[in-house]
Amino acid sequence: MSVLDVITRWAKDPQDSHVFWLNGLAGTGKSTIAQTFAEIIANDGTLGASFFCSRDYLDRKELKNIFPTLSYQLACRYPAFRDQIIRAIERDPSVARNSLISQLEDLIVNPLSSTGISCVIVVDALDECVDDQPASAMLSVLARFVKQLPSVKFFITGRPEPRIRTGFRLPLLEPFTQTFLLHEVKPSSVDEDIRLYLQEKLTTVAKRRSDFDLTDPWPCDKDLTALTKKSSGLFIFASTLTRFIESEHHGPAERLQLIVALPDSTVHEGRAGIDLLYAQVLMHAFSDIEEATVFENLKRVLGAVILAFNPLSRAQIAGILNIKQSLIATILRHLHSVLLIPNEDSKEIRVFHKSFPDFLQDPDRCPGSHFLVNPPLHHADMAFGCLGLLRKLNPNPCGLPDFVMNRDLTDVPKLLERKVGGALRYACGYWAMHVRSSGTDSGVVRLASSVTKFFMINFLPWVEIMSLENRLEVVIHSIQSLFEWIDMVCALDRSTQNPS
Repeated sequence: MSVLDVITRWAKDPQDSHVFWLNGLAGTGKSTIAQTFAEIIANDGTLGASFFCSRDYLDRKELKNIFPTLSYQLACRYPAFRDQIIRAIERDPSVARNSLISQLEDLIVNPLSSTGISCVIVVDALDECVDDQPASAMLSVLARFVKQLPSVKFFITGRPEPRIRTGFRLPLLEPFTQTFLLHEVKPSSVDEDIRLYLQEKLTTVAKRRSDFDLTDPWPCDKDLTALTKKSSGLFIFASTLTRFIESEHHGPAERLQLIVALPDSTVHEGRAGIDLLYAQVLMHAFSDIEEATVFENLKRVLGAVILAFNPLSRAQIAGILNIKQSLIATILRHLHSVLLIPNEDSKEIRVFHKSFPDFLQDPDRCPGSHFLVNPPLHHADMAFGCLGLLRKLNPNPCGLPDFVMNRDLTDVPKLLERKVGGALRYACGYWAMHVRSSGTDSGVVRLASSVTKFFMINFLPWVEIMSLENRLEVVIHSIQSLFEWIDMVCALDRSTQNPS
């Protein structure tokens, strides 16, 4: 029986557990399964709401956004639920900003209990949410109320990190939870699914690439077996393989043989086998490059992609790093197998899987210095770039009439994009976070000087933009981050002057 069959049967059985935890290591296909499952139950009318967590987006990695989002979707789907939510908001207009336990009780539990709605709620990749509690904060509050929702089921996926494991082991939640260990599925079953996936994807490549004379059938059984074995049960590995082979700029048969020729290895949590694949992608893409400046720009661009606090577009990276967009496009053109790179310069570039940033930042895994990203150094690079953009700010940066109020303006996002631009908007939101993350060894004196000049000249225009963005809290958090950074710098200076 396939994993989807198991989950679908659980969803349809009213006597089965209230909570289903799909537990799996990185790359085992949790999100793919969650997305497919959500589509299946949406088609049969069972899906109530879903939230797909992602550390790539601020609004999708904040726990405080989960319950309001689920509640909004439930209100859109069920009129009776919507009526209850309207009453809740009338009683407390700030209900969406309350504590997690209040959010769950007022926005989910009470409306569902009073309406008797039966549905399935999907939360994917819970481990990607920022959470400093020893036991998952979301699971802790869910444990208090799960018994009050006998007709509602929660499907949750996540890596078996300590706080997630602890959360599902809570005495109030564990009796209502069914756990499925995705990485312990019978290997032959997973291999069969991966082989079918590879065959379907590569057959599509063969049909599309009429410019190459490929054997029929292609790939052959021997190569499919080799690729399946190298995937070692990880869908992320199989997916990366196909993206590498289907590159529009290379011959598919040649690329397939490059992979087949890799030495056999085991794969665990994105290391070993997938490291060989990442190394192969990088070294093959830049094998003809010898100029040090090319690799410096490559690392600066990769640093911006993997360390940005919100995904950036080519245009934004060009503005922040002061590099031509055409050069960025050239650098990235061979990296489509590990990055999601849109054709449009204004669309965001995203990491395909978090094992790639981990690989680039680990000197024990990443081959040589050409591709190794040093986080403090590249955060400092981003900080300097952001501050350079901020220095261009003048009073009243959007050219608004005197005494105008924010509420009087229409289509503020469009106004900001036209007057400020994507790169500067990113700089306004995240410059201080890059400063804080730059540590104390990355040109600290020069960086401190840039920060000082910013506060002397550009502080008020920055606050104006944050006000228009409706993100004035960023100003407070930014200043707090700077105080933390200054404390670190001062502590290091004292220890240097007084070694003991």
